[in-house]
Amino acid sequence: MEFGALAILPPLIAIVIALLSKQTILSLFIGVWAGATIINSWNPLTGFAKSISDYMVPSIADPWNAALLILVSLAGGFIHILRVTGAAQAFAQVATKKVNTRRKAQNMTWGSALLFSYTEPVLILGTIMRPLTDKLHVSRVKLAYILDSMGASLASMSPISSYGPFITGLLATQITALSLTDNPWSLFIQMIPYNFYGLFAMIGVLYVINTGLDIGPMYHAEKRAIETGEVIGKNDKPLVAEKGDEFPEGYEFKFYQFLVPMLLLFVTIFTVIFWTGNIAENGFRGSFINANIVLAISCGFLVGSIGAGVISVASKLHSIKTAFDEWTQGIINLMIVPMILVMAWSIGKIAGEMELGAYMSQLVGDYLPSFTVPALIFLLGSLIAFATGSSWGVFAIMMPIAIPMAVAMDINLALVAGAVISGGLFGDHCSPISDTTILASTGAACDHIEHVRTQLPYAILIGICSFIGFLVSGATIGWLGIVATAATTFTALYLLNKKAKNAQNPININM
Repeated sequence: MEFGALAILPPLIAIVIALLSKQTILSLFIGVWAGATIINSWNPLTGFAKSISDYMVPSIADPWNAALLILVSLAGGFIHILRVTGAAQAFAQVATKKVNTRRKAQNMTWGSALLFSYTEPVLILGTIMRPLTDKLHVSRVKLAYILDSMGASLASMSPISSYGPFITGLLATQITALSLTDNPWSLFIQMIPYNFYGLFAMIGVLYVINTGLDIGPMYHAEKRAIETGEVIGKNDKPLVAEKGDEFPEGYEFKFYQFLVPMLLLFVTIFTVIFWTGNIAENGFRGSFINANIVLAISCGFLVGSIGAGVISVASKLHSIKTAFDEWTQGIINLMIVPMILVMAWSIGKIAGEMELGAYMSQLVGDYLPSFTVPALIFLLGSLIAFATGSSWGVFAIMMPIAIPMAVAMDINLALVAGAVISGGLFGDHCSPISDTTILASTGAACDHIEHVRTQLPYAILIGICSFIGFLVSGATIGWLGIVATAATTFTALYLLNKKAKNAQNPININM
């Protein structure tokens, strides 16, 4: 069945309702229901039933999705057990002796993300840094912005992340189909400098951290955090439910309470990576490429939780029963996140079945002057990622379109591939139905819609500059596009910072 423009409706409905109501699960379900209704001959009753049987249940049954649901659930237990056993407080107590200002805490979060290049750092890094940023009055949405900007952007450029083999596999398929002689891994490495949005999202957030460029909703969130100590708004609904933690009078936090669980976490992660990636046959780099990263992190969360629980029992803070009860309570506290992910995947499946990507590609495909191809591929990928909430979906949809187009028009393959990746990342960062954005909100334990609202101005600014960069690259040569993106990004950030400082009471970033 040809759906045409109707394919845009389900994700558009979900996004509009989410932004207006701040009810993420409800808005996503309505979007899925609307899509299922259209697909099933406009019958709302059939659409309602099919929303569950044909979209939600298969989304859960997908092996990758199921593994991610387990990871998120175990993350809930790990996050909670670190807090109630005093591990997180012990880290914050030690770290604030050196990291004693808001700017230092944010820079530490940014820099620490580079240590997690084998996967997206949003969950682990958010868990570790949140007690510190809370103590130094950094708003939760600012933490989520840092996590989100560094997460998928960094992973998309890492050959040892789950992104690397996936992207390279898409490139390899096109290289084989078109009888090209390029090496897919070499093409992946060549693509990195042309991932304009990913690169400058990471650089841009560093600029924001060190200049205090807090604008729009972010300015008000940061101002509230500094003046009142409230890191979340009164009407916010954090994805991770938290309550005040009670410890016995005179209880002393020891750094080993944090160190042991974290060592167990990382040792387990790397052990499972080397095991599943078969380091003996594939070598160090090859083991990361072939490893089951999601399994490794899940095992790490579980073993780290056991370590925290054992220390708590040994110090008589909890009994075995109460320690396990606390861990399971953490899973329960985070149950909203798996539900949101299932809904997001379901609406992505709806969009795929209604061929949203093909429709949008066809819409502009016949009217492309060759020099505009990289910029328009970036723009089209952004729109698809925003509507579907999936950067990986964009990679899969756009790469088979972009690479043959580049070959036919004699355009730099690495530049076009970079445009595809950048478009997916940009749309993903702007979309309230994106799974990676949801995970960033989870890692920061903030209101998901507030995270999207506060991040949006920065993402759009970097997105516009990236679009200009791709136009310049297409009209001239690739490296001039990098220069153009850098020049427009830093000029825009500088002028915006100057205007913000004149219009607002400046926030003291050194507090």
